[in-house]
Amino acid sequence: MLALRPKAVRAAERIPTAVSRGTRRYASGHGADHGHHAEPKAEPLGPQLWILLAAIPISVGVYKMSKPDKDGKTTGLTQLMDKYSSYKEAYAARNTLHTNMSEQAAFDSNLYKNSKGSKHVDLRFPEIFNTGSPYNIVAGQSARGIDEMVAHYQKVNVDADERRSKALAAKEN
Repeated sequence: MLALRPKAVRAAERIPTAVSRGTRRYASGHGADHGHHAEPKAEPLGPQLWILLAAIPISVGVYKMSKPDKDGKTTGLTQLMDKYSSYKEAYAARNTLHTNMSEQAAFDSNLYKNSKGSKHVDLRFPEIFNTGSPYNIVAGQSARGIDEMVAHYQKVNVDADERRSKALAAKEN
């Protein structure tokens, strides 16, 4: 009997919470408020309606003002709009200039990318090959004279110039 008693006490403690959860179904928690509603409020038409109603006669007036007279004379509103239409010519001239510059840039880019460049490297400071740290140098890799290298490249350039001059002479004949 003693073993059942604690279980019964625990079950009895749970009953009130389960019952209160089940009976309370509304957020307000007040039983008397369930059938009552607030009084209806007067809703104004709002400024949007008045703006819409004012826009109709304004648009009709602007339309009538923009039409030319019986004599064909333009009104002040049309003249005002024509005053600002001169920007079209300036924009057209600017766009034409921009298009021409873009086409020239594309032509130059195509020319440079598709042409074969010279393999000649102008050494303005040939001694750059001999500069560097004197430490951590592998044996036999110390600074050397570059006279042989300069002579080699001068010979290569002279040979290339001779080939070009022969090709031009053959082309002229």
